[in-house]
Amino acid sequence: MAEATPRDLHEYLTTFIKQALSTYLAQEQIDFAIEQLPIDLRFSAQASFGDYSMPVMPWGGKNKLARKPLSLAEALATILRNMQIPAIQEITVTAPGFLNFRLNRPFIGQVIIERVLDAGADFGQNDTGVETKIVVEHTNINSNKAAHVGHLRNSCIGDSVVRMLRSQGYHVEAQNYIDDSGVQVADVVMGFTLLQKGELQLPGGNEEMPGESFDYYCSRVYVAVGKAFDEAEQVKESQPEKLDRLKEMRKAVLHAIEHGSEPEAGPDYPLLASDISRQIVQAHLTTMSRLNVSYDLLTWESTVLRSGLWKRTFAMLRDRGLLEKPETGKAAGCWILPFGNEEEQVEEGDHSSDKILVRSDGTATYTAKDIAYQLWKFGLTDDPQIGVQFNFTPWGRQHDGRLLWSMQTSEQENESRIGEEVDPRRFGHAKRVINVIDVRQSYLQQVLYESLRRLGFTDQADNSTHLAYEVVTLSAATAERMGIDTSAGHDFYAMSGRKGIEIKADDLINASIKRMLETKPELSAETAAVAAASAIRYFMIRYNLQQVIALDMDEALRSNGDTGVYLQYAYARANSILRKLDKTGYKLPEKLELLPEQLEQSEWELLRHIDAYPRNLAEASAKLAPNMLATYAYDLASHFSDFYEHTPPILKETDERVKAFRAWLVSATVQTMGNALRVLGFVPLESM
Repeated sequence: MAEATPRDLHEYLTTFIKQALSTYLAQEQIDFAIEQLPIDLRFSAQASFGDYSMPVMPWGGKNKLARKPLSLAEALATILRNMQIPAIQEITVTAPGFLNFRLNRPFIGQVIIERVLDAGADFGQNDTGVETKIVVEHTNINSNKAAHVGHLRNSCIGDSVVRMLRSQGYHVEAQNYIDDSGVQVADVVMGFTLLQKGELQLPGGNEEMPGESFDYYCSRVYVAVGKAFDEAEQVKESQPEKLDRLKEMRKAVLHAIEHGSEPEAGPDYPLLASDISRQIVQAHLTTMSRLNVSYDLLTWESTVLRSGLWKRTFAMLRDRGLLEKPETGKAAGCWILPFGNEEEQVEEGDHSSDKILVRSDGTATYTAKDIAYQLWKFGLTDDPQIGVQFNFTPWGRQHDGRLLWSMQTSEQENESRIGEEVDPRRFGHAKRVINVIDVRQSYLQQVLYESLRRLGFTDQADNSTHLAYEVVTLSAATAERMGIDTSAGHDFYAMSGRKGIEIKADDLINASIKRMLETKPELSAETAAVAAASAIRYFMIRYNLQQVIALDMDEALRSNGDTGVYLQYAYARANSILRKLDKTGYKLPEKLELLPEQLEQSEWELLRHIDAYPRNLAEASAKLAPNMLATYAYDLASHFSDFYEHTPPILKETDERVKAFRAWLVSATVQTMGNALRVLGFVPLESM
């Protein structure tokens, strides 16, 4: 069986079904392509039917084989029986046309276990994506304040997708795009400037509080500036100069940041923005490292602008007649990309069928900069018509040892170089690009990909994927625990960073660790931190991406049920069994020469799910669906728990054949579960 089974039982049985089908078509003199007959092999609905079942009803139609399904199933069963396949114990047929397979469970169990342990950490991996480069852009937090829990869903989804694709052999480059030149950053720069002038008051005091990190301090600055705008808006009828002054200041800051212009007099806005952004990005990276998230490259919006990439992209769009410049209406003086006939919501909150790329004051919108950035990701900026290249400098080593690089223009000083040179073509130049961005940006992503098509880059547009996900809210209980006013009595609470209504990511992580230690005081601080990170990561990815999730801390941290903590406990329990065996001096036999006469149902179910890991991982990776892999991991942990609860303790087993088989089975479980947890971004805990 091992030679005929390159991957799993599904493929093994499918191979013989195809052989039997080929024989049947020849016997019946039917000229029909086997590839057009879908093989829907699945776990049997009832144990009495066997282990696997397959319906042949779809094959019997007049436009296919024109045979009665029951007769067709009987004929295939006869052919398969005559093949005398050693791993198949029994083949039966049930109405209205199912082929059922009962397998030689001990023999197959041995093969599955040996395949897992021989492959080790590589079990589940394959080379489907070898020589194909994919850029995955995720996290992408504005460099103006601390990360909040909504950002965690993005980073957990993105990092899991990166790991899944790498497991399939793809060369994956994880990019974190830093919007360091937008309104949010400009507002913080304004805030620091107004603080220096004594014209702004922060909640909690104008100085950094003891123990307050810089990103948290900037969050207070950002909220204070937002409040200043709101207050100026309220009195604009009687005191219009207040709002006008703030708007003019924001406009000046934005223009200076975008163009990198040094001031003749007054504050150096670009320098201040750069200093703030670098400190906040480092804080964001530290936060994300607590959830085991890492990256390959930091890309900066300011660098994209100052390199001239957007200017040359704009010229290409304009020269090809793709842009318009209205003289009247709301978009007067703007450069727009005509897009569609129906109104769509745009980033500023208005609705328009056309997308503004350049505002009337000459500054570029988010979408404009994203077009240029997307072209670079595919390596299209190597074209002489654009001809922009970037330099790259090491930012530093991350928690997992991965070296993080940072994009810069050739004119920028390489302050952080640590002696490593890199070919500019090393980064970008992707075959496929995946942008992990929340569903509210769907329209802008459509504009982005349509822009590539209109420029003639059809293949690149087709290979651009918006991995959209819904937002994170807070359950009433969690919102109250984190200090949010819940007097309105809602079931869940949305967040607003501008209004200061949010839960910061580090606050959630800290509270989760504290909660873990309260419920499990025997845990070390390090173990509690890993378990809390697992709980948060799992909660962020276990749901369908199109589902709005209400984060509930109690639910996420439960040690039973569909949670990350439950997975860690199952993995730790399996490792504990092996440790106890080792302490008794028991040594696993090098080979299972004597097998049990039969297996318990819980043993068999566990084996089947171990065997299915590569197929489940491949399917989840192909669909960019971390929730599918999360479901598999939970099912595997559940089947191990069933095995643990429904079989006698291995330590007390007197039948050496059974003891050896179960010890090997636990070893295969540890390997498979550990592999799955690592792809999910967990740090597997061998003890808890």
